[in-house]
Amino acid sequence: MASYDWIDLEANDGYDRLIQVLESEFDPKGIAESLESQVTDAAKGLLVEHGYVDKDYRSTFYNFYAKKGRQYRTDCVRLHFFDGFVQYDETRTDITCSDGRPQDHYYGYIVLRPTIVATLGRSVLSPDIRLGARGRAIQSRNHVNLLGHRLPIWGFPSMAQHVDIAVCAHVSCWAILRYYSETYSRHSEFLVYDVTKLVAPFDPGGLVPSLGFNVLEAERVFQAAGCFPVLVGKRNSSSDGAFFSQLLAYLESGFPLFVAMPSETHAVVIVGHNWRQSAIPPQGSSSHVWTQVETLLTVDDNLLPYATVPLCSPGTQAGQPSYTAKSFDAFIVALPDKIYYPADAIDALSQRIEGSLTRARGPGQEPLELRRYFITTVSNLREHANNHRTNLGDGLVGLLMHLDTAKFVWVVEYCSVAQWQAGHVAARAIVDATASPTDKVPIWLLHDEEVAHIFDRTSAEMNPTSVRLGRTNLGPLPRIELNLRPVHD
Repeated sequence: MASYDWIDLEANDGYDRLIQVLESEFDPKGIAESLESQVTDAAKGLLVEHGYVDKDYRSTFYNFYAKKGRQYRTDCVRLHFFDGFVQYDETRTDITCSDGRPQDHYYGYIVLRPTIVATLGRSVLSPDIRLGARGRAIQSRNHVNLLGHRLPIWGFPSMAQHVDIAVCAHVSCWAILRYYSETYSRHSEFLVYDVTKLVAPFDPGGLVPSLGFNVLEAERVFQAAGCFPVLVGKRNSSSDGAFFSQLLAYLESGFPLFVAMPSETHAVVIVGHNWRQSAIPPQGSSSHVWTQVETLLTVDDNLLPYATVPLCSPGTQAGQPSYTAKSFDAFIVALPDKIYYPADAIDALSQRIEGSLTRARGPGQEPLELRRYFITTVSNLREHANNHRTNLGDGLVGLLMHLDTAKFVWVVEYCSVAQWQAGHVAARAIVDATASPTDKVPIWLLHDEEVAHIFDRTSAEMNPTSVRLGRTNLGPLPRIELNLRPVHD
């Protein structure tokens, strides 16, 4: 039977009160300590929902825990986080707030499993209450039904590993697949136990699930789930620029990344990043914008989501990982169908285009020092164009609206360091993401602030048609930020 307890997190004994209302199967002390050290004081109230039925826990209960000698409960506890405007009315069994809109004051939930250890189950939390999180992150819109209210929450799914039936690699695959099923209707939902079944082509039983699996087996999980995974490995150098530029390109495309760290015997999901506050110039003539990244955001099954991963020196703050980006050895990006032009090919093409643009630019124009590329859909690109029509101009917006492209495109942007700092670009290319890496000119459109070059991809010659844009007194071109949502620090 469902019951509820309200915890005032602003009170000095807020987390002590949480320990009191949770039963021992849920590791109350460990959960309270994790929340107190990793959640910001933006979360003012916590509603504890007892007797919650969780589908992911049930999948492991019926297929694993029910077979064990120890008896486990079938119900879970769900913790709901709110800001200071929400209160719980025990008499009416309802949540109330002064503006009558509790949906505007919700920070998400955490499910607690009755497994005694590793009890943090399926969760969707807003990164806005994660201590240390900042920048931009991949998030999907979820809805929670609570006391008759339908509460929306933007976040990324996460949980702690079970230790026995599922370890870090299982949980990382599950988190990515759950994000896809919540975001895109064509993707099926996979519960935790479903993922353990996908690892091998047969049911191993026994202790095998808890022994984990390697990156090649993770690739097979995504294939079996209907995705089209691409595996990218690091070369010999721990600072492999090509590896990290590809990682950032797919991340900025809105694809969460399964990252393997053999040296740490660990796997996590990378879901976001934070740019440096002050842009730094490239060491050579130009560089990829990976040089402008300060930290990454990870979903790590040992921590609450959106932990901050530094690039070089590990952090010492509680609730943050001890590893750095140098520990990343390989990553998998689970792509949809019809993306055939990989990130390493777009990197080589972007450098060739940069050379042509540099030769065509006049002596008084900003140098092209940084380049950036990511995948998006042409519909998202047109939505961006329509929303920024006053900056882009009707001529350029018209070209984008009439462009006959495939569904997925690579967007390549070029700018100086000063332009990057201001959020502007000097030139942009729209590239066919369904092209073959052997295509010599897989470009749909190439433009700067004054001229656009339109390429006819139905012709073997691919001779461009040049059009002056007429962007008089419209200012610089804005940088495109499409696939990641901002985190409010």
